[in-house]
Amino acid sequence: MVFFGDASNIMKFIDLFSGCGGFSLGLLNAGLTGRLAIEKNKDAFNTLNNNLIKNKKFNYNWDDEILSVGNYDIHTFLDNHSCYLLELGNKQDIDLIVGGPPCQGFSSAGRRDPADPRNQLAYDYLKVVSLVKPKYLILENVVGIQHAFKGGEELPVSQKIKKELSSLGYIPISIIEDSADWGVPQNRKRFLLLGIRAEFLGVSLDKFSTQEIISLGNELSPKLKTELEAYQAVFLSEKDLNNKQSVEDAISDLKTLDEDSIPLDMSIAEDAPGFRFKRIKALSLSSSNYQKLMRNHQGYEGKIPSGLRLANHTIYVINKFKRVLADIDDPILRNEYSLSRCKSIPAEYANKVMCTKKAIMRVLDKSKPSVTITTLPDDILHYDEPRILTVRECARIQSFPDWFDFYGPYTTGGNRRKSNCPKYTQVGNAVPPLMAEGIGLFMMNCITNFIENNKVNL
Repeated sequence: MVFFGDASNIMKFIDLFSGCGGFSLGLLNAGLTGRLAIEKNKDAFNTLNNNLIKNKKFNYNWDDEILSVGNYDIHTFLDNHSCYLLELGNKQDIDLIVGGPPCQGFSSAGRRDPADPRNQLAYDYLKVVSLVKPKYLILENVVGIQHAFKGGEELPVSQKIKKELSSLGYIPISIIEDSADWGVPQNRKRFLLLGIRAEFLGVSLDKFSTQEIISLGNELSPKLKTELEAYQAVFLSEKDLNNKQSVEDAISDLKTLDEDSIPLDMSIAEDAPGFRFKRIKALSLSSSNYQKLMRNHQGYEGKIPSGLRLANHTIYVINKFKRVLADIDDPILRNEYSLSRCKSIPAEYANKVMCTKKAIMRVLDKSKPSVTITTLPDDILHYDEPRILTVRECARIQSFPDWFDFYGPYTTGGNRRKSNCPKYTQVGNAVPPLMAEGIGLFMMNCITNFIENNKVNL
């Protein structure tokens, strides 16, 4: 894998709606320099700050003499610190802006609400871009951002963003990426929008209409996809991974039962309040290259990461989960109820057998990549243990290394949901760091050639 040796070529980035820092971690691992992260939630920002900004391993040059390090609401930030952003733009000090505006209003997994105020946050992203004027930008979101809301009276939000970017002088190139293609043990398809300054590609705004610029971006989309696929092969080879990393590859060393289903030794979970939550006392030996990659930052085998707190399931719940694990591999019951791993439990089975109306839970298949990790821990059942996943198991599946600690409560409910961002939510909302690292390396090593090979001939 080729890396830039000249420090002057190192890209500097800003991460908007940064969450706990998945995108930032990947870019920092790729060798980029962080300058600023804007994240509203205190818990999520504490996670980013403690792991990345304070971590001397990384180049994070937050100018705290001008702007104090802390969590910021993007609306307030734009009101109070636009001059700072404008100064960065005037100095041409930022190469890349990345970020994923909250996606709940667009997601097919929830209620697609055109009036959801979170939908407007994508436009705050564009306001920052207009002030900072980076060379490139990458906007990440759910694939649902491409689809019009019910009724179809308005353009999809992705099209509106492309139109606005074109007017700001960027060629918008959108693709769909699956994190599994970057070695992440999880099928997680996301909409990625790469913006490239128009003049880099020889496009003058006074000669090209907005629609012509959008059309050019559409023409470049399959070319970018081809370039990324070629780079993925290099990236996976360097990491000694493949694009079908399984759940077992990711978390088999974090199991709580041995091969005979006998419980392993337990300890009190130190990162949980009180003494009622347990965790495994030790990790099993690494059994895959992926596990070694997640653990090699620890410095030695056997170090216990945080986030291993086990849910205190009742005997009733455990027996219900055992029944599901047995039934889902039974040929007769699989056929009768259309049971299948990695797919939601059918409503008929949930009602008749599980005695619940909740039919969202999916059972993992240990031989395949995980389903998409969400913010709700009850949505996924372990592949052969009658329990939900721990925070660390979710983090492993998202490709967070074991040294990365998450701050804040494990879960929350009620009115606290409006202000708290628990650990499960931080993990579920994150961009997988391994995918972000691959994209960061592509930007460092390949984007210049991509631009040179696709300049417009006037």
